[in-house]
Amino acid sequence: MEKITCPFYTNSIQYPHRIAFYDSRHSITFQEAEIRIRHMALWLTMMGTKGGDRIAVLSQNSIDYAIGIYAVSRVGASTVPLNLRLMEKDWKQQLALSQCRMILSDKDHYDRANSLGLPVYILEDAVQTSVKSKAEKAEQVVSENIILDKEVSVIFTSGTKGIPKGVILTNGNYYYSALASNSNIELAAGDCWLLSLPLYHVGGLSILHRCALAGASVYVSHRFDCPEIDSLIDASKITHLSLVPTMMQRLIESRGDEPMPETVKVMLLGGAQAPRKMVEKIRQFRLPVLTTYGMTESASQVTSMSPGDPADKLLTSGRPLQYVQVRTVDSEGKDLPPYVEGEIIVKGKTLFKGYLNRDVRGEWYDDQWFVTGDKGYLDSDGYLIVTGRVDDMFVSGGENIYPGEIEVEAASYPYIRACAVLAVDDREWGKRPVLFVEPVETAGFDEQDMAAYLKTKLPKIKIPEKIISLNRLPRAAIGKIDYAALRELYQKRYSS
Repeated sequence: MEKITCPFYTNSIQYPHRIAFYDSRHSITFQEAEIRIRHMALWLTMMGTKGGDRIAVLSQNSIDYAIGIYAVSRVGASTVPLNLRLMEKDWKQQLALSQCRMILSDKDHYDRANSLGLPVYILEDAVQTSVKSKAEKAEQVVSENIILDKEVSVIFTSGTKGIPKGVILTNGNYYYSALASNSNIELAAGDCWLLSLPLYHVGGLSILHRCALAGASVYVSHRFDCPEIDSLIDASKITHLSLVPTMMQRLIESRGDEPMPETVKVMLLGGAQAPRKMVEKIRQFRLPVLTTYGMTESASQVTSMSPGDPADKLLTSGRPLQYVQVRTVDSEGKDLPPYVEGEIIVKGKTLFKGYLNRDVRGEWYDDQWFVTGDKGYLDSDGYLIVTGRVDDMFVSGGENIYPGEIEVEAASYPYIRACAVLAVDDREWGKRPVLFVEPVETAGFDEQDMAAYLKTKLPKIKIPEKIISLNRLPRAAIGKIDYAALRELYQKRYSS
């Protein structure tokens, strides 16, 4: 049974007065954070929490949320972060599946949490109550060690194209993921990572683990706010950022021609393929962007660019990180040569323990390789190019069509911010693609001009049957386009 010393305990000894967490109002040191973690862990124990229990959290990002995550792990329990974008019926389903014993909520979400049928405690009050407990008792109850193979979180995937799945992750999954990431970008004590991704997403949780392991600080942001982030960047308060393309686009537009200061060391860009015109902007402004590919099932990153990689690799998702292996295979599981597209499969120490109450047979190859459902290819240097989802493919007039192929070309059109393709029923062709776009400026946007542009980029069979412009495409989770909501909108407005 492999154990490690909790990084927060180590940091409280080595860097007691170094800042662990900032937000817009205050900051706390590693020593203060460790004390709060121990006291909250004691409070959880006094409330009857035992090893193996699951505790749900319904809250926006906060320092108390981060403290709670570590306190839960220190008593051997598991956190189930609830996605704030979902509805009460979704939360009830997830709580039932995960069999949580209580909910920790911030004050803003207390009323909604209180309707879910479990005991609810306000996160901030739980922390303050625990601070009053005796420190001696906290020392006796709370161990500084964590077991790597032990479940520490259940994260429900966003489910924008299917039924959400509860991904069971262990301490070891996060530990090896953080080790690999920190080795790649050399995160160090004195650095500060912006936490703008939500803590109900593996991308947000992984920031906490990377920084704790490196002795670096975390700046906790309640939402992605460009003016706030610009001021933090210009004040040299943050050195690392994790962004999805939607966030990156907004930040580029917000800063205009203002150069990025050298104090910003790394900007990880993942969550979706970066449009070609965004990559051109990144090159133009010489932003320290590293593209990456990851998933909940691998505790975040699988591949990533490294500092010093050539700029032309920005159109890839980088190479496999330490502790992870990546292959692209055909339908029979045979390895494919460079530049030949196939299904991406991965294995390694960061891979999840399994899905909650779900048979995973058929999702593993040779009992070691996880079948991701993503398709792509490796180039001759071993960099991964992700091209879409295997199950996105549809047949139109006997031809196989992948929506991602159309989206890549559509995203290069200069007058749109984002786009998405749906396959819709067609009497003559079986299925046809429909393209939704979010224009930079709705007034004056010309669908016919865009259609003419796409005719120069795509074969006739892949030209969208219809182009529909919306003021804003529906989004879920961390800014990814919500395809389920888009399909529902199409069926209501346009299916006739």
